[in-house]
Amino acid sequence: MDIAALVISGLAAIIAGLGTVIANRRANEALRESRQAVTTALWSAVQEAVQRLVGFDPITEPVGERLANLRIAMIDLADEYTDWDGLDEWLEAERVLGATLGRQVMVTAKPGDSVEQRLENLDPLMNWAHALSQNLRHFRATGYDKQALPKLQSHAGDLTKRTHERHGWQLPPTSIPYLRPLD
Repeated sequence: MDIAALVISGLAAIIAGLGTVIANRRANEALRESRQAVTTALWSAVQEAVQRLVGFDPITEPVGERLANLRIAMIDLADEYTDWDGLDEWLEAERVLGATLGRQVMVTAKPGDSVEQRLENLDPLMNWAHALSQNLRHFRATGYDKQALPKLQSHAGDLTKRTHERHGWQLPPTSIPYLRPLD
């Protein structure tokens, strides 16, 4: 009788152990899928914000809300990928460039512009949005690229600077003097 109880107890322990292993695998799989859903939502949100700028004419409606949505989506993405050194700086440089190009469209457009002239005025903004979209898709597909982010940030900064110089505008501030990072 003691041997039968021991065998039954051993089998019960093995079955419980297997059940625990299977439950842990399922829980880990669910956790991976949950994390994947979060990252998919973040990448999708930033892509949606960028796509809302493709073909957008800042002459016909204010650009502020679209740029605010872009900034919010970019912050969310950068906050999720804190281990991607330089991601937040690149995204901010791109946002500033987008705002600069939107301003350029508003300044260069004139009442009575032909369709061709309006499209020509919009071209830099649309090209920027397409390029940003492609770069975001590339990073989503391939992952972090330590060498690419500084180059993209520098390129966006250079384009912003050249556009401001061409129009005689003051460069946007890169910091707020009376704010300091928390220690």
